[in-house]
Amino acid sequence: MILELKFKNFRSAKDWQILSFEASADKIAEQYYCTVINDTRVLKMGILYGANASGKTNVLLALNFLRKLAIMPRVNKSEKTGFIPFLLDDETKKGSGSFELTFFVGDIKHVYSIEVDNSSVLQETLKYYPGKQPAEIFSRTTIEGITHIQLGSKIKLNAAEQDKLQVNTLSNMSVVAAFATANFVFPELERVYNYFFKQWLPLLQPQTDLRKWGNKEVEADSEHKAFLLDLLHRADFNISGFDFQQNEINKKTSDLLFEHTISVNGQSSVHYLPDMLESAGTMRYYGLGKILSTLLENDAIIPIDELENSLHPDLFAHFINLFLVNSTRSQLIFSTHNLQSLDTEDLRKDAVWFTEKHEDGSTELYSLDDFNIRNGVSFLNAYNAGKFGAKPTLGSIFISKKQ
Repeated sequence: MILELKFKNFRSAKDWQILSFEASADKIAEQYYCTVINDTRVLKMGILYGANASGKTNVLLALNFLRKLAIMPRVNKSEKTGFIPFLLDDETKKGSGSFELTFFVGDIKHVYSIEVDNSSVLQETLKYYPGKQPAEIFSRTTIEGITHIQLGSKIKLNAAEQDKLQVNTLSNMSVVAAFATANFVFPELERVYNYFFKQWLPLLQPQTDLRKWGNKEVEADSEHKAFLLDLLHRADFNISGFDFQQNEINKKTSDLLFEHTISVNGQSSVHYLPDMLESAGTMRYYGLGKILSTLLENDAIIPIDELENSLHPDLFAHFINLFLVNSTRSQLIFSTHNLQSLDTEDLRKDAVWFTEKHEDGSTELYSLDDFNIRNGVSFLNAYNAGKFGAKPTLGSIFISKKQ
């Protein structure tokens, strides 16, 4: 689970921005929102609100970029890292970006720091907490294109294994990703690589085709199919089933068909529609069903941009509630323009974050918990009144006409 993400000079984040999942002293909906790891209360959900172009997506992209750095080895030194600095300032556009992630793998706390520009990983450090005090797993610097790795005192690798790790770590890739190409045992690093590779899912954006996420599991798992059918029935009450049929033209592929049971004058009949004729909301919920089952069955971390896309507000709320009530150590981090969640009685302030664009084009990320507003007050009314910022400036609806 993520405890805290810090990053600076990445996309619209000019200065250090902090996204924290450490729960406050608030006890609202404790049993649903929080998981306790070694006396640390960790939030399972983070919600991002803000005006268009205020930087919500860039917070999620920071998470996604860090994941890619950790799991993607490079073929040669000429490949770019994909880093994009804050480009609206002459100094930052030439500078590097920094990221620091504090997280738990199981019950073990880790801190991962990395500095990167578009051509190289300049510095990288990984620490963990075998007890109360941190111990270094490795530190790395890149000088004139050459990587230098120093292992911590508790790490036991022989000289050949250390040389292999050094050689595998090109200047434009992380040590964590380089380990994936090495053929030796390094348990302290392997658990961190698996954390990024197996527990983190890539960023889901509004244009992501979610159907592919669910099809394979549905065909192989009857329980998953029943779970998904229940969700779909809430999206469209006429849906009574779905199945796959071999494509008549391409025999190697299958078409997804939805069964609709309708009633006319007391008489029921069954009809089948291909997925392309279903509503965008139905197909979005079909794909989100796979995401939800992943969150409930595994310790997963999933960032989603505009979770509410194509969903009725009631479906949106139902999805969130299913996650909060039934998950354990998963985390759902999403941006949204759906303000209805701000009007929920058991909403935790520390789970809500806002992004505000400054005049220089940079993003400020801050928490609803930063405001002195008591529980029981309508957060929605306060937001609409402008008390939290993070709202679009619309101006007058009258347009002056040229004379």
